[in-house]
Amino acid sequence: MNEPLRSEITLQQPFIERQPIIDRSGDTLGYELYAYPGRADDGLTSNTLEGSATALAHLLGNMDGNWLPEGKRVFLNADISLLDDADFLALLPDGYIVLDLHGPSGSVNEAGLATIDQLRLRDIVISLDGFTLAAESPELLIRSTYIKLATDSENAYLLYGHFDRLKDYPVKKIAKHVSNGSEYKFCRDIGFDYFQGYFFTRPEILPEREINTGLTHLVEVFDLVGQSAEPAKIEQAFKRDPTLVVKLLGYINSAGMSRGRKVTSIAHAIQILGYRQLYRWVALLLYTAGNAAAPAALMKTVLTRSRFIESAGRRVLPSHEQDNLFMVGMLSMLDVVFGLPLAKALAKLPLPDTMTRAILGYEGTLGMLLSLAEALEQSRYEHIGSIAAALGLSLQDINTAQLDAIRWAESLTVTA
Repeated sequence: MNEPLRSEITLQQPFIERQPIIDRSGDTLGYELYAYPGRADDGLTSNTLEGSATALAHLLGNMDGNWLPEGKRVFLNADISLLDDADFLALLPDGYIVLDLHGPSGSVNEAGLATIDQLRLRDIVISLDGFTLAAESPELLIRSTYIKLATDSENAYLLYGHFDRLKDYPVKKIAKHVSNGSEYKFCRDIGFDYFQGYFFTRPEILPEREINTGLTHLVEVFDLVGQSAEPAKIEQAFKRDPTLVVKLLGYINSAGMSRGRKVTSIAHAIQILGYRQLYRWVALLLYTAGNAAAPAALMKTVLTRSRFIESAGRRVLPSHEQDNLFMVGMLSMLDVVFGLPLAKALAKLPLPDTMTRAILGYEGTLGMLLSLAEALEQSRYEHIGSIAAALGLSLQDINTAQLDAIRWAESLTVTA
Protein backbone atom coordinates (compact mmCIF):
# COMPACT_ATOMS: atom_id res chain seq x y z
CA MET A 1 0.00 0.00 0.00
CA ASN A 2 1.18 3.51 -0.77
CA GLU A 3 2.61 5.64 2.02
CA PRO A 4 -0.27 7.42 3.82
CA LEU A 5 -0.87 10.95 2.71
CA ARG A 6 -0.63 14.04 4.85
CA SER A 7 -1.62 17.55 3.84
CA GLU A 8 -2.42 16.52 0.25
CA ILE A 9 -5.50 14.56 1.23
CA THR A 10 -7.04 17.61 2.88
CA LEU A 11 -8.11 18.28 -0.71
CA GLN A 12 -6.06 21.41 -1.29
CA GLN A 13 -5.93 20.17 -4.89
CA PRO A 14 -9.28 19.61 -6.60
CA PHE A 15 -10.47 16.11 -7.36
CA ILE A 16 -12.58 15.35 -10.39
CA GLU A 17 -16.24 14.60 -9.85
CA ARG A 18 -18.38 13.08 -12.60
CA GLN A 19 -22.09 13.02 -13.26
CA PRO A 20 -23.53 11.30 -16.33
CA ILE A 21 -26.05 13.14 -18.51
CA ILE A 22 -28.55 10.65 -19.91
CA ASP A 23 -30.60 10.79 -23.10
CA ARG A 24 -34.17 9.55 -23.47
CA SER A 25 -33.00 6.05 -24.43
CA GLY A 26 -30.93 5.78 -21.23
CA ASP A 27 -27.54 6.15 -22.91
CA THR A 28 -25.06 8.85 -21.97
CA LEU A 29 -24.84 12.12 -23.87
CA GLY A 30 -21.70 12.78 -21.86
CA TYR A 31 -20.46 13.65 -18.41
CA GLU A 32 -20.36 16.77 -16.33
CA LEU A 33 -16.92 16.96 -14.79
CA TYR A 34 -15.97 19.51 -12.24
CA ALA A 35 -13.26 19.93 -9.68
CA TYR A 36 -14.28 19.99 -6.06
CA PRO A 37 -11.76 21.88 -3.91
CA GLY A 38 -12.73 20.36 -0.56
CA ARG A 39 -12.14 23.53 1.41
CA ALA A 40 -14.10 26.76 1.48
CA ASP A 41 -11.03 28.94 2.05
CA ASP A 42 -8.72 27.78 -0.72
CA GLY A 43 -9.82 30.26 -3.38
CA LEU A 44 -11.54 27.71 -5.61
CA THR A 45 -15.08 28.96 -5.13
CA SER A 46 -17.40 28.09 -7.98
CA ASN A 47 -18.71 31.62 -8.62
CA THR A 48 -15.44 33.35 -9.46
CA LEU A 49 -13.37 33.52 -12.61
CA GLU A 50 -10.31 32.32 -10.71
CA GLY A 51 -12.20 29.34 -9.30
CA SER A 52 -13.60 28.28 -12.68
CA ALA A 53 -10.29 28.72 -14.46
CA THR A 54 -8.38 26.76 -11.83
CA ALA A 55 -10.92 23.94 -11.86
CA LEU A 56 -10.84 23.76 -15.65
CA ALA A 57 -7.05 23.76 -15.65
CA HIS A 58 -7.01 20.73 -13.35
CA LEU A 59 -9.60 18.93 -15.43
CA LEU A 60 -7.90 19.59 -18.74
CA GLY A 61 -4.58 18.56 -17.25
CA ASN A 62 -6.03 15.13 -16.53
CA MET A 63 -7.70 14.59 -19.90
CA ASP A 64 -6.16 13.54 -23.18
CA GLY A 65 -7.73 14.14 -26.55
CA ASN A 66 -9.12 10.63 -27.09
CA TRP A 67 -10.51 9.69 -23.73
CA LEU A 68 -14.18 9.54 -24.84
CA PRO A 69 -15.72 8.00 -27.95
CA GLU A 70 -16.69 10.36 -30.76
CA GLY A 71 -20.00 12.10 -30.17
CA LYS A 72 -19.82 12.16 -26.38
CA ARG A 73 -19.66 15.51 -24.59
CA VAL A 74 -17.80 16.81 -21.55
CA PHE A 75 -19.71 19.47 -19.59
CA LEU A 76 -17.44 21.82 -17.65
CA ASN A 77 -18.92 24.10 -15.02
CA ALA A 78 -17.73 27.65 -15.75
CA ASP A 79 -18.40 31.14 -14.47
CA ILE A 80 -19.86 33.30 -17.23
CA SER A 81 -17.06 35.83 -16.85
CA LEU A 82 -14.73 33.18 -18.25
CA LEU A 83 -15.95 34.27 -21.68
CA ASP A 84 -13.73 37.32 -21.30
CA ASP A 85 -10.58 35.24 -20.89
CA ALA A 86 -9.59 34.61 -24.51
CA ASP A 87 -6.20 33.20 -23.59
CA PHE A 88 -7.69 30.52 -21.40
CA LEU A 89 -10.47 29.64 -23.86
CA ALA A 90 -7.81 29.11 -26.52
CA LEU A 91 -6.52 26.19 -24.44
CA LEU A 92 -9.81 24.27 -24.60
CA PRO A 93 -9.68 21.21 -26.86
CA ASP A 94 -11.92 21.45 -29.91
CA GLY A 95 -14.80 19.15 -30.57
CA TYR A 96 -16.38 17.84 -27.38
CA ILE A 97 -16.49 20.54 -24.69
CA VAL A 98 -19.70 22.10 -23.34
CA LEU A 99 -19.24 25.15 -21.13
CA ASP A 100 -21.99 25.00 -18.50
CA LEU A 101 -22.35 28.70 -17.71
CA HIS A 102 -23.58 30.20 -14.47
CA GLY A 103 -23.45 33.71 -13.05
CA PRO A 104 -25.17 37.09 -13.60
CA SER A 105 -26.46 37.71 -17.11
CA GLY A 106 -25.40 41.34 -16.82
CA SER A 107 -21.79 40.27 -17.24
CA VAL A 108 -22.48 39.12 -20.81
CA ASN A 109 -21.52 41.80 -23.33
CA GLU A 110 -21.20 41.93 -27.11
CA ALA A 111 -17.65 40.66 -26.89
CA GLY A 112 -18.82 37.65 -24.85
CA LEU A 113 -21.53 36.83 -27.40
CA ALA A 114 -18.97 37.06 -30.18
CA THR A 115 -16.73 34.70 -28.21
CA ILE A 116 -19.55 32.15 -28.06
CA ASP A 117 -19.93 32.39 -31.84
CA GLN A 118 -16.22 31.74 -32.27
CA LEU A 119 -16.29 28.80 -29.87
CA ARG A 120 -19.10 27.21 -31.85
CA LEU A 121 -16.84 27.16 -34.91
CA ARG A 122 -14.55 24.95 -32.83
CA ASP A 123 -17.52 22.75 -31.81
CA ILE A 124 -17.32 24.09 -28.26
CA VAL A 125 -20.90 24.82 -27.26
CA ILE A 126 -22.76 26.48 -24.40
CA SER A 127 -25.16 25.20 -21.77
CA LEU A 128 -27.05 27.62 -19.51
CA ASP A 129 -27.43 26.63 -15.87
CA GLY A 130 -30.92 27.74 -14.93
CA PHE A 131 -33.96 29.49 -16.37
CA THR A 132 -33.11 32.93 -14.99
CA LEU A 133 -30.00 33.26 -17.09
CA ALA A 134 -31.99 32.38 -20.22
CA ALA A 135 -34.89 34.72 -19.39
CA GLU A 136 -32.61 37.68 -18.72
CA SER A 137 -30.48 37.25 -21.83
CA PRO A 138 -32.32 36.09 -24.97
CA GLU A 139 -29.17 36.71 -27.02
CA LEU A 140 -27.38 34.22 -24.80
CA LEU A 141 -30.23 31.73 -25.03
CA ILE A 142 -30.33 31.66 -28.83
CA ARG A 143 -26.59 30.92 -28.87
CA SER A 144 -26.88 28.04 -26.41
CA THR A 145 -27.14 24.36 -27.30
CA TYR A 146 -28.41 23.17 -23.91
CA ILE A 147 -30.19 24.58 -20.88
CA LYS A 148 -30.48 22.94 -17.47
CA LEU A 149 -33.57 23.25 -15.31
CA ALA A 150 -33.47 21.95 -11.75
CA THR A 151 -36.17 19.58 -10.56
CA ASP A 152 -35.55 19.98 -6.84
CA SER A 153 -35.67 23.77 -6.46
CA GLU A 154 -38.92 24.38 -8.32
CA ASN A 155 -42.33 22.80 -7.98
CA ALA A 156 -43.75 20.84 -10.87
CA TYR A 157 -46.05 23.66 -12.01
CA LEU A 158 -43.22 26.19 -12.13
CA LEU A 159 -40.88 23.72 -13.82
CA TYR A 160 -43.49 23.02 -16.49
CA GLY A 161 -44.00 26.76 -16.97
CA HIS A 162 -40.30 27.31 -17.55
CA PHE A 163 -40.14 24.36 -19.92
CA ASP A 164 -43.19 25.62 -21.82
CA ARG A 165 -41.65 29.09 -22.27
CA LEU A 166 -38.61 27.46 -23.85
CA LYS A 167 -40.44 25.06 -26.15
CA ASP A 168 -40.14 27.25 -29.24
CA TYR A 169 -36.38 27.56 -28.86
CA PRO A 170 -34.15 24.89 -30.44
CA VAL A 171 -32.10 24.63 -27.24
CA LYS A 172 -31.99 21.10 -25.77
CA LYS A 173 -33.49 20.85 -22.30
CA ILE A 174 -31.70 18.97 -19.50
CA ALA A 175 -33.51 18.12 -16.28
CA LYS A 176 -30.93 18.21 -13.50
CA HIS A 177 -31.06 17.00 -9.89
CA VAL A 178 -33.40 14.15 -10.86
CA SER A 179 -33.46 12.12 -7.67
CA ASN A 180 -36.30 9.62 -8.04
CA GLY A 181 -38.50 7.80 -10.49
CA SER A 182 -41.43 10.22 -10.14
CA GLU A 183 -39.28 13.20 -11.08
CA TYR A 184 -37.78 11.28 -13.99
CA LYS A 185 -41.20 10.25 -15.32
CA PHE A 186 -42.59 13.78 -15.02
CA CYS A 187 -39.62 15.36 -16.81
CA ARG A 188 -39.63 12.70 -19.49
CA ASP A 189 -43.38 13.01 -20.07
CA ILE A 190 -43.29 16.79 -20.57
CA GLY A 191 -40.51 16.40 -23.10
CA PHE A 192 -37.06 16.94 -21.59
CA ASP A 193 -34.30 15.79 -23.92
CA TYR A 194 -31.73 14.80 -21.29
CA PHE A 195 -31.55 14.01 -17.60
CA GLN A 196 -28.97 14.29 -14.85
CA GLY A 197 -29.05 13.33 -11.20
CA TYR A 198 -28.67 10.74 -8.48
CA PHE A 199 -31.48 8.60 -9.89
CA PHE A 200 -29.21 7.51 -12.73
CA THR A 201 -26.43 6.33 -10.47
CA ARG A 202 -28.80 4.57 -8.09
CA PRO A 203 -32.20 3.70 -9.63
CA GLU A 204 -34.97 2.82 -7.21
CA ILE A 205 -35.36 -0.80 -6.18
CA LEU A 206 -38.40 -2.40 -7.72
CA PRO A 207 -40.88 -4.19 -5.45
CA GLU A 208 -39.96 -7.76 -4.56
CA ARG A 209 -41.14 -10.14 -7.25
CA GLU A 210 -40.83 -13.67 -8.54
CA ILE A 211 -37.40 -14.48 -9.97
CA ASN A 212 -37.86 -15.22 -13.67
CA THR A 213 -36.54 -18.38 -15.29
CA GLY A 214 -33.85 -16.53 -17.22
CA LEU A 215 -32.44 -15.05 -14.02
CA THR A 216 -32.45 -18.48 -12.38
CA HIS A 217 -30.39 -19.91 -15.24
CA LEU A 218 -27.99 -16.99 -15.05
CA VAL A 219 -27.41 -17.58 -11.35
CA GLU A 220 -26.68 -21.23 -12.10
CA VAL A 221 -24.17 -20.28 -14.80
CA PHE A 222 -22.65 -17.66 -12.52
CA ASP A 223 -22.15 -20.31 -9.84
CA LEU A 224 -20.50 -22.79 -12.22
CA VAL A 225 -18.18 -20.20 -13.79
CA GLY A 226 -17.22 -18.89 -10.37
CA GLN A 227 -16.20 -22.40 -9.36
CA SER A 228 -14.25 -22.88 -12.61
CA ALA A 229 -16.39 -25.91 -13.35
CA GLU A 230 -15.69 -28.19 -16.29
CA PRO A 231 -16.56 -26.51 -19.64
CA ALA A 232 -19.02 -29.32 -20.39
CA LYS A 233 -21.05 -28.50 -17.24
CA ILE A 234 -21.07 -24.79 -18.06
CA GLU A 235 -22.14 -25.53 -21.62
CA GLN A 236 -25.01 -27.69 -20.36
CA ALA A 237 -26.20 -24.86 -18.12
CA PHE A 238 -26.06 -22.41 -21.02
CA LYS A 239 -28.04 -24.71 -23.26
CA ARG A 240 -30.94 -24.80 -20.82
CA ASP A 241 -31.62 -21.22 -21.93
CA PRO A 242 -31.04 -20.79 -25.68
CA THR A 243 -31.13 -16.99 -25.41
CA LEU A 244 -28.00 -17.16 -23.24
CA VAL A 245 -26.21 -19.10 -25.95
CA VAL A 246 -27.18 -16.50 -28.55
CA LYS A 247 -26.03 -13.67 -26.30
CA LEU A 248 -22.67 -15.25 -25.51
CA LEU A 249 -21.88 -16.13 -29.10
CA GLY A 250 -23.03 -12.71 -30.26
CA TYR A 251 -20.81 -11.06 -27.65
CA ILE A 252 -17.67 -13.01 -28.41
CA ASN A 253 -18.08 -12.74 -32.20
CA SER A 254 -18.58 -8.97 -32.03
CA ALA A 255 -15.93 -8.16 -29.44
CA GLY A 256 -12.89 -8.76 -31.60
CA MET A 257 -11.84 -11.73 -29.49
CA SER A 258 -12.30 -14.52 -32.00
CA ARG A 259 -9.38 -13.34 -34.14
CA GLY A 260 -11.28 -13.73 -37.38
CA ARG A 261 -12.59 -17.22 -36.62
CA LYS A 262 -16.32 -17.42 -36.01
CA VAL A 263 -17.06 -19.00 -32.63
CA THR A 264 -19.99 -21.41 -32.80
CA SER A 265 -19.73 -23.41 -29.56
CA ILE A 266 -19.87 -22.59 -25.87
CA ALA A 267 -16.75 -24.64 -25.19
CA HIS A 268 -14.78 -22.63 -27.74
CA ALA A 269 -16.13 -19.38 -26.26
CA ILE A 270 -14.97 -20.41 -22.80
CA GLN A 271 -11.56 -21.29 -24.17
CA ILE A 272 -11.16 -17.86 -25.78
CA LEU A 273 -12.65 -15.77 -22.98
CA GLY A 274 -11.28 -17.63 -19.99
CA TYR A 275 -13.12 -18.02 -16.71
CA ARG A 276 -12.38 -14.56 -15.37
CA GLN A 277 -13.75 -12.66 -18.37
CA LEU A 278 -16.73 -15.00 -18.65
CA TYR A 279 -17.48 -14.46 -14.95
CA ARG A 280 -17.60 -10.71 -15.50
CA TRP A 281 -19.79 -11.02 -18.56
CA VAL A 282 -22.32 -13.24 -16.79
CA ALA A 283 -22.40 -10.79 -13.86
CA LEU A 284 -23.21 -7.99 -16.29
CA LEU A 285 -25.97 -10.07 -17.86
CA LEU A 286 -27.64 -10.23 -14.44
CA TYR A 287 -28.47 -6.56 -14.89
CA THR A 288 -30.10 -7.10 -18.27
CA ALA A 289 -32.29 -9.88 -16.88
CA GLY A 290 -34.12 -7.52 -14.53
CA ASN A 291 -36.51 -4.68 -15.23
CA ALA A 292 -34.62 -1.69 -13.85
CA ALA A 293 -36.21 1.72 -14.52
CA ALA A 294 -33.16 2.99 -16.39
CA PRO A 295 -31.30 -0.14 -17.53
CA ALA A 296 -28.80 1.46 -19.90
CA ALA A 297 -27.85 4.12 -17.36
CA LEU A 298 -27.68 1.51 -14.61
CA MET A 299 -25.33 -0.71 -16.61
CA LYS A 300 -23.07 2.24 -17.40
CA THR A 301 -22.95 3.14 -13.71
CA VAL A 302 -22.15 -0.44 -12.73
CA LEU A 303 -19.39 -0.68 -15.32
CA THR A 304 -17.87 2.66 -14.35
CA ARG A 305 -17.99 1.84 -10.65
CA SER A 306 -16.44 -1.59 -11.19
CA ARG A 307 -13.63 -0.26 -13.32
CA PHE A 308 -12.93 2.56 -10.87
CA ILE A 309 -12.62 0.10 -7.98
CA GLU A 310 -10.36 -2.11 -10.06
CA SER A 311 -8.18 0.77 -11.25
CA ALA A 312 -7.85 2.36 -7.82
CA GLY A 313 -7.46 -1.00 -6.11
CA ARG A 314 -4.46 -1.94 -8.22
CA ARG A 315 -2.65 0.93 -6.51
CA VAL A 316 -3.25 -0.38 -3.00
CA LEU A 317 -3.46 -4.19 -3.19
CA PRO A 318 -0.80 -6.72 -4.21
CA SER A 319 -1.53 -8.54 -7.46
CA HIS A 320 -2.61 -11.79 -5.78
CA GLU A 321 -5.42 -9.91 -3.95
CA GLN A 322 -6.84 -8.08 -6.97
CA ASP A 323 -9.12 -10.74 -8.45
CA ASN A 324 -12.28 -9.56 -6.65
CA LEU A 325 -11.87 -5.83 -7.22
CA PHE A 326 -14.02 -5.64 -10.33
CA MET A 327 -16.66 -8.04 -9.05
CA VAL A 328 -17.27 -6.05 -5.86
CA GLY A 329 -18.46 -3.18 -8.01
CA MET A 330 -20.44 -5.44 -10.33
CA LEU A 331 -22.37 -7.10 -7.52
CA SER A 332 -22.94 -4.04 -5.34
CA MET A 333 -26.19 -3.03 -7.08
CA LEU A 334 -27.88 -6.39 -7.51
CA ASP A 335 -30.72 -5.30 -5.23
CA VAL A 336 -32.06 -3.35 -8.24
CA VAL A 337 -31.99 -6.51 -10.36
CA PHE A 338 -33.64 -8.86 -7.89
CA GLY A 339 -36.03 -6.34 -6.33
CA LEU A 340 -34.73 -7.42 -2.93
CA PRO A 341 -32.67 -5.90 -0.13
CA LEU A 342 -29.03 -6.28 -1.08
CA ALA A 343 -28.33 -8.90 1.58
CA LYS A 344 -31.09 -11.14 0.21
CA ALA A 345 -29.98 -10.57 -3.37
CA LEU A 346 -26.40 -11.52 -2.60
CA ALA A 347 -27.56 -14.58 -0.68
CA LYS A 348 -28.82 -15.99 -3.98
CA LEU A 349 -25.26 -16.06 -5.30
CA PRO A 350 -22.36 -18.23 -4.15
CA LEU A 351 -19.83 -15.59 -3.09
CA PRO A 352 -16.76 -15.57 -0.84
CA ASP A 353 -17.47 -14.21 2.63
CA THR A 354 -14.88 -11.47 2.16
CA MET A 355 -16.74 -10.16 -0.90
CA THR A 356 -20.13 -10.28 0.80
CA ARG A 357 -18.81 -8.46 3.86
CA ALA A 358 -17.13 -5.86 1.67
CA ILE A 359 -20.39 -5.14 -0.19
CA LEU A 360 -22.73 -5.19 2.79
CA GLY A 361 -20.51 -3.83 5.55
CA TYR A 362 -17.75 -2.03 3.64
CA GLU A 363 -15.23 -4.23 5.43
CA GLY A 364 -11.58 -4.42 4.51
CA THR A 365 -9.82 -2.75 1.61
CA LEU A 366 -12.45 -3.97 -0.87
CA GLY A 367 -15.19 -2.39 1.22
CA MET A 368 -13.29 0.88 1.55
CA LEU A 369 -12.82 1.05 -2.22
CA LEU A 370 -16.54 0.47 -2.74
CA SER A 371 -17.31 3.17 -0.18
CA LEU A 372 -14.98 5.57 -2.01
CA ALA A 373 -16.67 4.84 -5.35
CA GLU A 374 -20.12 5.47 -3.86
CA ALA A 375 -18.97 8.68 -2.16
CA LEU A 376 -17.69 9.99 -5.49
CA GLU A 377 -20.96 9.10 -7.25
CA GLN A 378 -23.07 10.73 -4.55
CA SER A 379 -20.93 13.86 -4.00
CA ARG A 380 -20.35 12.98 -0.34
CA TYR A 381 -17.34 15.23 -0.13
CA GLU A 382 -16.92 14.86 3.62
CA HIS A 383 -16.05 11.15 3.25
CA ILE A 384 -13.76 11.14 0.24
CA GLY A 385 -10.67 12.61 1.87
CA SER A 386 -10.69 10.32 4.89
CA ILE A 387 -11.28 7.16 2.84
CA ALA A 388 -8.58 8.07 0.35
CA ALA A 389 -6.12 8.82 3.15
CA ALA A 390 -6.83 5.48 4.81
CA LEU A 391 -6.22 3.71 1.50
CA GLY A 392 -3.10 5.72 0.74
CA LEU A 393 -4.56 7.08 -2.51
CA SER A 394 -3.54 10.50 -3.76
CA LEU A 395 -5.92 12.87 -5.47
CA GLN A 396 -4.10 12.18 -8.71
CA ASP A 397 -4.74 8.45 -8.19
CA ILE A 398 -8.45 9.15 -7.75
CA ASN A 399 -8.70 11.44 -10.77
CA THR A 400 -6.78 9.05 -13.01
CA ALA A 401 -8.98 6.13 -11.93
CA GLN A 402 -12.14 8.20 -12.48
CA LEU A 403 -11.26 9.14 -16.05
CA ASP A 404 -10.01 5.64 -16.83
CA ALA A 405 -13.32 4.20 -15.60
CA ILE A 406 -15.39 6.56 -17.75
CA ARG A 407 -13.23 5.96 -20.80
CA TRP A 408 -13.44 2.18 -20.41
CA ALA A 409 -17.18 2.03 -19.71
CA GLU A 410 -18.00 4.25 -22.68
CA SER A 411 -15.79 2.25 -25.04
CA LEU A 412 -17.21 -1.12 -24.03
CA THR A 413 -19.81 -2.68 -26.30
CA VAL A 414 -22.23 -4.81 -24.32
CA THR A 415 -24.41 -7.29 -26.10
CA ALA A 416 -27.42 -7.86 -23.90
